[in-house]
Amino acid sequence: MRTELQGLEGKKGQFIATFEKYGTFRSKGIVGKSILLKGLTDLKGRLLADHIWINYTPGFDAVGQFSCGDVVQFTAFVKSYVKGYLGCRIEDRLKRRPGIDYRLTFPRNVQKMVGRCE
Repeated sequence: MRTELQGLEGKKGQFIATFEKYGTFRSKGIVGKSILLKGLTDLKGRLLADHIWINYTPGFDAVGQFSCGDVVQFTAFVKSYVKGYLGCRIEDRLKRRPGIDYRLTFPRNVQKMVGRCE
């Protein structure tokens, strides 16, 4: 769980992170593009999450192609969501217990600074 983001729930913030890779997600039959960011911090440098997946929005697309290690700065809203298995299979519910986690939504003002992947 990303407990450092908990205090920012419902608020808009500015964040800095390092691009790791592209990915995809499925939601309600729709396939979308996402990106994995590592070392998410606020502008003061306080670590908020070791990694976070975020939807690849037009704001990221406007900046261009990202390479592993590129440093990204953007604004986004922090929202909570239920994470884990919510289906009927008891074994799967025990393996992936539902809980509250936090994500970033509606990223805007995306800026890219070139870095290097480790």
